[in-house]
Amino acid sequence: MNAFLRRCVAIAALATLPAVAQADWVDYAQVDTSSSATTVVLVRAVGAADAAMPAPLVSATYVRWSTGEAAGIGYTHRWTMAGDAHRWLLGAGAGANTFRSRAPGNEQHESGLSARLQSEWFGSAPGGSYYALAQASSFRGSWLATAQYSPSALPLSVEWTRYHERDYQATSAGVRVGTGVPAWFVRLGVTRAEGESHPYIGIAYNGF
Repeated sequence: MNAFLRRCVAIAALATLPAVAQADWVDYAQVDTSSSATTVVLVRAVGAADAAMPAPLVSATYVRWSTGEAAGIGYTHRWTMAGDAHRWLLGAGAGANTFRSRAPGNEQHESGLSARLQSEWFGSAPGGSYYALAQASSFRGSWLATAQYSPSALPLSVEWTRYHERDYQATSAGVRVGTGVPAWFVRLGVTRAEGESHPYIGIAYNGF
């Protein structure tokens, strides 16, 4: 898929995101796109939840870059390890994943089941609040780490994310800015991958 078609796919995803959220199909959704990559994340909490046992999560992810693409769906059960001012949630689950190379002359394609682990931390911080997430999958040694700080006095959050896959690694830094509509945010920043830096723009919905 050339750059023009990739942008069309990203624009279509951005356009349909409000309808998906309005239908209550997801609790969290995020679409980011740049000249080199597109990322889509959808998360839905399922089942009953209480303070000791947070609701399990069903998630779907898609990442496309210049030389490949990866997608996955998964189910993660979660437990509360610590609470009160600073919460720590630990999760474990399973998923199904696929990878396809887009490099010239490389027709590599992989698919399979995966084991998953994740850890979440969130709570109050000086002048605001924080959220951090670490995820790992047995499929192609993939993992994700992200951290976010939200100052109480401003309608924005500062974010850092690192994504690792056997054939692709990317580090992103940016801001998430409130739109004035509850739970909706615009995302802006820069991604560093494969020796190059590219600005990205995106939209996010957080119904948690």
